[in-house]
Amino acid sequence: MRTNLEFDQRTSGIAPAGQRRKGADVNQHHPLKSIKEREHRLGVTARSFAVLEHVAGSRAPVDVLDIIASLKLPKATAYRLVDWFVTQGYLSREPARRRLIIGPKFTNLAFGALSSSMRHDTPHVVLQRLVHTLNETCNIGTLLNGEVVYLDRVEAEHWPLRLHYTVGSRVPLHCSAIGKLFLALAAAPRRRRLLQSLELRRFTDSTITDSARLETELRQIRREQVSFDREEYLVGVVCMAVPVIGKNGEMLAALAIQAPQARMNVQIARRHLPALQHAAAELAEIFQETGP
Repeated sequence: MRTNLEFDQRTSGIAPAGQRRKGADVNQHHPLKSIKEREHRLGVTARSFAVLEHVAGSRAPVDVLDIIASLKLPKATAYRLVDWFVTQGYLSREPARRRLIIGPKFTNLAFGALSSSMRHDTPHVVLQRLVHTLNETCNIGTLLNGEVVYLDRVEAEHWPLRLHYTVGSRVPLHCSAIGKLFLALAAAPRRRRLLQSLELRRFTDSTITDSARLETELRQIRREQVSFDREEYLVGVVCMAVPVIGKNGEMLAALAIQAPQARMNVQIARRHLPALQHAAAELAEIFQETGP
């Protein structure tokens, strides 16, 4: 009759005493093997994160040769890591030049972590205070892979529209206040690349679909440092955005206010400009302290 003990030994992978002693002796004769294996795994992990950080931190798409030179990686290792990240969706390749940009899986991972932290962090407190002061919905957004992505959003209590925007929601560049702001304030070469890749899709009767008219709009935004969405993305919704500027002049993010056109047209939105600019300055200090 098989006992429970006998069953456990046969099915759990636990060897009999004599065999365990023999296996233990083998492992004891190779103490450096396990150490080297751990060091190898740690080395691969560090290199993997280094590749992701390099691509994510670059202002332009990255070539594999640049990764090899910058990180001092063996050529075979770099190509192997990059190919794996691309197949898994952590990195993507440009359609034409095949350079690397961050992929959708890495984006989801990053924004999952960011949303988790921001909901209980100082930027969210600033956003809540601004919404309480203005009594209108406000959000923080950034530019990612040619789209505006919301980093955080606080809705006013009386917000009548069910837009279902959440952290990580994406809106187009050419017809959103934050998107046009990023286009206007981007360095000229980057702005040209973004505009060339844009499909000026019409969402409402007010959407700017003419490239010359959009360029005129962007020049005006550069002069004023403020951008408006005049029902260009959603009928009945007006939005105003201001930049969150770092000490080196780089645009870190954008802060926007959003409300129904019946309650906040462009003229009324401008009255909120000082409060938005003050909050944007607060956010700039916070972002630079935490090093986003």
